[in-house]
Amino acid sequence: MSGYDKAKEVADKLKAEVQEKEQEKEASKEKALTDLALLGQNKELAKMYADNAQVGSMNVQGELPMLKVHATGRSNKNFLSNGEEPNDGFFFYKSTGEQFETIDCHILTISKGFRAEGFEGKENVYNQILGGCIIEEGNNFKPFIMYITGLKLSYLWEFGKVASKYTHAKPIPIPMFALTVRLATKKVNNTYGKSWIIEYDVVKNPDGSPILVMDPGVFQYLKDSVETVEDTIASLIATKTKEEDKEEEAIVSAVPSKPDAEEIVDPGDIPF
Repeated sequence: MSGYDKAKEVADKLKAEVQEKEQEKEASKEKALTDLALLGQNKELAKMYADNAQVGSMNVQGELPMLKVHATGRSNKNFLSNGEEPNDGFFFYKSTGEQFETIDCHILTISKGFRAEGFEGKENVYNQILGGCIIEEGNNFKPFIMYITGLKLSYLWEFGKVASKYTHAKPIPIPMFALTVRLATKKVNNTYGKSWIIEYDVVKNPDGSPILVMDPGVFQYLKDSVETVEDTIASLIATKTKEEDKEEEAIVSAVPSKPDAEEIVDPGDIPF
């Protein structure tokens, strides 16, 4: 066999291998499309996929499920899924590009206070991180993490006092995560202008008793979620991941240089 024939044989073999791989790739693509079409026709299986989309992949998420209060003219990175700017004072949920005027949620955990660099290099800004889940219809939840700093802190501490009354109630103590809490915003005056704060209201029945989680499955889900959120928050604090906090600090125009707004509040008021 001549050198030309050998080269042609090698070239033909490589060409055949490439064509075979392309055919396998196309067949795999067609199968994937077929599987997706079948999945779309099976509502029960589709729901199982949706409900368990994040199972096992919590440590490889591209971004955290941040919840913020949007402030027109100050929050420059918040955009809804349609590209528009959220309403002033509305809650902005970054993961889905949604906005909410108020939110009903379960508060899973509140971190201890820590200090870190804030907006425009401001040092030793006092922070706490709130972790929870937004309540949706059909026992569905959206997890969220929210940085709390500046004037927002005192309102968080007031909620902590209220929650403590339930967690120490007699004869049956109520875990904080079992309470339904409504978050709303309010604009308040301060020395430096106005800023949005968050109000916390435990949602109650007509008789004044708190609306509680009565489904054992949901209770267990929330209880298990507390540990996951606590681990996430601990990691955030340990690595000083402050990009989101810096933007939040820009929103809170009420934080003066001295003293810090949170230190105006009596430290004895801090329930965490």
